[in-house]
Amino acid sequence: MSEPSAPPVPALPALRRQALRHHLLTEVRRPSRRRWRVRVLVPVAGALVVAVAAGVIAQPWAPRSAPMVVPVEQGDRVGATLLLNRMAVVTADRPGPPSGEGAYVYIRSRGAFAELGDGPARLRPVHEREIWIPRDERGDGLLRQPFLHVPIVGAIPEHETLTDVTPNAALIDLPDDPDALLATLYREREERGRGNSRDGAAFTAIGDILRESLVPPRTSAALYRAAAKIPGVEVVRGVTDAAGRQGIAVSHTERSRRDEWIFDERTFDYLGERSYLVADTVDGPAGTVLGTTAVLQRAVVAQLGQRPQR
Repeated sequence: MSEPSAPPVPALPALRRQALRHHLLTEVRRPSRRRWRVRVLVPVAGALVVAVAAGVIAQPWAPRSAPMVVPVEQGDRVGATLLLNRMAVVTADRPGPPSGEGAYVYIRSRGAFAELGDGPARLRPVHEREIWIPRDERGDGLLRQPFLHVPIVGAIPEHETLTDVTPNAALIDLPDDPDALLATLYREREERGRGNSRDGAAFTAIGDILRESLVPPRTSAALYRAAAKIPGVEVVRGVTDAAGRQGIAVSHTERSRRDEWIFDERTFDYLGERSYLVADTVDGPAGTVLGTTAVLQRAVVAQLGQRPQR
């Protein structure tokens, strides 16, 4: 796959600002208690079985339904290193993603996210999200999702133009060496000087790239090898994404919360994410699900707003 080069390391701070804009409160952990409720739009998917039939996703919860609680399984730290390095080897041998003639990377996903801050966390209804990211040159992107109100950042319309978006090509120029890649992520966290711990921030940054980008196998392999070096990364088996697909999860726990990336256990294809509490907190008992997602489609399209065939 041949993409125009973009400045490798300098692009990361802008990329993270873009990620924070796209995913809103991705890196926000449990907020302090407030009278208003914050919708935490975190990339998360879980041991939540969501029935999918005829293209319609069953929603067993309502906006004010009881909190969803899943078992908190024991993570395997040794297994995480073995799994991620195995994934890197398998991924590196795969053909690259389709190049095509399109100017935009299109990603369609589905997710449900929790409200925190005034009693036990409750998942909002599952909604579909579509994003268009410029492929080669910095420019405008597009985000489509149901209308959501977020008190911290204001209201987000169903269709939102994302201005001056870092192109997908910038990700392809990330360091191939896992130590150099991880050092870059740690350095960017130190420059920001806030948010997660540096290990948690690195895990989140890699998750951002896995979720909404289209990168060649060598980049994916470097991301997996870098993730294997993050202290505290574990493997959790028998998880389910927001589309009802079962897989194996790579997880990281911070401040009583476990964030996980879910992969197909046979092919190692990325499926989605989940997040949940691993200890009893004011936001709910251990196992309370904070959100669930599933990536359904990645493609290259010619025009902003154009949808590929499903």
